[in-house]
Amino acid sequence: MKKEVKIKIVEVLKREGLFYPEIEDKIKVETPKEESYGDLATNVAFLLTKHLKQKPQDIALNLKTILEKEPIFSKVEVVNGFINLFLSENFYHQVVKKAVLEKDRFGESLDKNRGKINIEYVSANPTGPLHLGHGRGAVVGNILSNMYSYIGYKVEREFYINDAGNQIKKLGQSVYARFRQIEEPDYPFPEDGYHGEYIKDIAKEIYHYEREKILSMLSEEDAIDFCAEYAKNYLLDKIKEDLKLINVEFDIWTSEKHLYEHGKVEAALNFLNSKGLIYEKDGALWLKTSLYGDEKDRVIKKSDGSYTYFAADIAYHYDKYERGYDFIINVWGADHHGYFPRLKAAITAFGVSENWINVVFIQLVKLFKDGQEVKMSKRSGDFITLRELVEEVGKDAVVYFFASKDPDTHLNFDIDVALAKSNENPVYYVQYAHARISSVFREAKEKFGFDPESDFEADLSLLTQEEEKSIMKFLSTLPEDIEEATLKNQPHKITNLTYELASRLHKYYYQHKFLIENDENLLKARLYLLKAVRNALRTLFRLMGITPVERM
Repeated sequence: MKKEVKIKIVEVLKREGLFYPEIEDKIKVETPKEESYGDLATNVAFLLTKHLKQKPQDIALNLKTILEKEPIFSKVEVVNGFINLFLSENFYHQVVKKAVLEKDRFGESLDKNRGKINIEYVSANPTGPLHLGHGRGAVVGNILSNMYSYIGYKVEREFYINDAGNQIKKLGQSVYARFRQIEEPDYPFPEDGYHGEYIKDIAKEIYHYEREKILSMLSEEDAIDFCAEYAKNYLLDKIKEDLKLINVEFDIWTSEKHLYEHGKVEAALNFLNSKGLIYEKDGALWLKTSLYGDEKDRVIKKSDGSYTYFAADIAYHYDKYERGYDFIINVWGADHHGYFPRLKAAITAFGVSENWINVVFIQLVKLFKDGQEVKMSKRSGDFITLRELVEEVGKDAVVYFFASKDPDTHLNFDIDVALAKSNENPVYYVQYAHARISSVFREAKEKFGFDPESDFEADLSLLTQEEEKSIMKFLSTLPEDIEEATLKNQPHKITNLTYELASRLHKYYYQHKFLIENDENLLKARLYLLKAVRNALRTLFRLMGITPVERM
C-alpha cells in the first residue's frame, strides 16, 4: 500500500513539473498514529520547500487539490504541512481481488532477483538428538528463509556440521565403551562421555553389524575412530529425520572436517596472510582482528601446530564469501553473543561490508506441564528432545510456539496450553479461523448449491460494515508488514499478523451472517472476502510451516 501510494505521488509530481530527483528517497509515506488523520500521511511538502521557496502548508494545500482528483484517494487533508491521504473503496477492493487471485502466495514477489543470500541455522553438533533450543533455531531459520524468499530473494539454507572437534572424539569413546560393555559390563565409560539411551542404541547396532570388524582392528584408537564416524552419520540421519517432523530441510550441508581435508582452512588463512593480517607470536599464529573492531587479536593456529576452532569458522565463512552471497544470516544460540564481534572482525577483513553478516540469536526454551518445569529425558540423558515435544503436542504447535516470541527472548512453552482445544491456545485460535471459513464454504455449497471455490465475480461495494473495512485495511498492509518484519529479521511478527487476522475474522463471524438467503449479491460479496482472508491465512501459514486445517 505504502509503495503504491509513493509511486502515485512521484507520478503526480513528475506530471505537474514538481519532481526533483534528490527528494525521491526522502519521501515518506507512513501510517498516522490516529485513524482520523487518514490511512496514510506524507511529508512531501516539506521536501519541496527548498525548491519552490514556499511554506510547507502552502505547498501541501496546492498538492491537495491535485491529489484528490486521483481515483486512488477518496479524500485528502492537510494538517501542519503534512498531507493526510484517505484511500478509496476501489483501492481496497483491488486488494481483496489480488488476495483471491494470488491464493496462498498473496503479496509474494514473483521476481526472485532481489539478491542471493545464505541462511545458516540449527548446525547442531552431531553428538546427540536435537534439543528444544535446536528446534527453536530450526523454526526461526526456516521462517526467515521463507520470508526472504517471499520478498524476492534467492535463499540457500545451510547446515554446518561440527564434525572435526573433540566432541566427535568423545562421541566415539562413548559409543565404543557401550559397545565393549555389551560383552564386558565393567568396561570403563569415559568420565565426560555422552550419556543417554541413544548411545547404547548406536553401540547395539554396531555390535550387530560390525562386531567382527571392530574386534579385528589393530588398535583401540582405530576402533574409537570407526565408532565416532559411524555414530556421527547415524546421528546426522536422526537429526534430518527430526527436522523433517517440523518440515525443515536444507539445500547445503557443509562439513567442518571437509574444510580441513580440502585445504579450505589453509586457503582462507593464506588469503588473510596475503593482506598482511597474520603474524607470529609465542610460536602461534595470530589474526589482527583488533583492526576491525575486536577487543584484541585472536589465535588461529596454536603453538602445537593445531588450528583453533576460530580458524575453521573463518574458513567456513570465507567459503561462503567466495560463493558470492549479497549477505548472510546465521541463527545462533544466545551463548554465542560474545563470539560474534571476533567473527565479524575476521569477515570484515575479507573486504566485505560489516553488514554482510547478520546474526539472529536464539534464547533458551523452558518446558512446562501441570505448572511445573520439565527437564529430564531418558532418551537424551539430560534434556527433552525436539522429537519428544513434537510427539507430545504436534508439529504445528511446536512451530507456532517456537516462532511466537522475539528469538532473543526466553520462551516458556506450556504443554497444557499447546494441547488445549480452546481460544487459550493461539495455534487452535488461528487454525480455527481457517477451518471456520472452510465450514462456511461447505455449508454454502450444501445449502445454496453455490461453490465458493469456483471463480466468481462479486460486488465488493456491498462490503460496508466496519468489520469488513477492518479486514480489507489489514489485507492492504499485509505484504508490506511481512517485508518490514523480514528486513528486521523478526519472524515472530508473522505469528502476530496471523493472530491479528484470525481475530478480525472471528469478530466478523460473530457480528454478521455470511449465508444470506434473500440477498445473493451480498452473499457472494461476503464469501469473496472470506476467500481473500483464507488465502491470506494460507500465505501466513505457509511462511510459518503450519497446516491450514479444513475441519476442527
